[in-house]
Amino acid sequence: MATAAVHPAALRLRLLFSPLKSRIRVPQADPSAAFGTAVTSAKVAVNGVDLHYQQTGEGGHAVLLLPGMLGSGSTDFPPQLQSLNKKRFTVVAWDPRGYGQSRPPDRDFPRDFFERDAKDAVDLMKVLQFKQVSLLGWSDGGITAIIAAAKYPSYIHKMVIWGANAYVTEEDSRIYQGIRDVSKWSEKARKPLEALYGYDYFAKTCEKWVDGINQFKHLPDGNICRHLLPLVQCPTLIVHGEKDPLVPRFHADFLHEHIKGSRRGALPV
Repeated sequence: MATAAVHPAALRLRLLFSPLKSRIRVPQADPSAAFGTAVTSAKVAVNGVDLHYQQTGEGGHAVLLLPGMLGSGSTDFPPQLQSLNKKRFTVVAWDPRGYGQSRPPDRDFPRDFFERDAKDAVDLMKVLQFKQVSLLGWSDGGITAIIAAAKYPSYIHKMVIWGANAYVTEEDSRIYQGIRDVSKWSEKARKPLEALYGYDYFAKTCEKWVDGINQFKHLPDGNICRHLLPLVQCPTLIVHGEKDPLVPRFHADFLHEHIKGSRRGALPV
């Protein structure tokens, strides 16, 4: 399973940290993808909240797209919703609770927020009556995917993750503090999330995210999910951007080393 394009959230983070023009080229959709191309949008009750999702395609292989921090299906995955083969895949992009259109409630970050997201994601797909799913997640969505694969191994078929980490270091914490004040983000990085949330909710939630992710730094070994990596059984592809401004390369190396049988690749951006 592979994506048809580098997804825009990775570009959003590049824009946040660098004035250089992106060299990302988005391929055109294959003609075979033009099957059941309508993207539907709905909400469904899951674990006490109404979760928003988008769905497209009619294929027998169900794929759940998991967005990164502050992201949603509509901000993070338009190329995948458009270009993944509609005959082969049924594609679902979700908004985790407190993100995108899965509000209320407002987003919060208790220590188990990744586990909560993993359970929400799996239960959403079960409510939608998928018997088994593959996961495609980046950043926080990649962490959520790892936890889901480890805790629900019989339900997860395959997994692609990028920009994910299993623990938090002092170096990571310094990087996170650098994005705390959204007024310092580039306009191109900031505007889509301002449009989605409004400036106040966007700014407040980013600050809360920084505090939420930094709490793992105080746990033994900065642990988020490193103890779960040996439990991942599904075929896993680990992708890492060579110039990723938020997640140093050693995190991808660690995931590859500890997820048995995983493969890895690199993006040139």
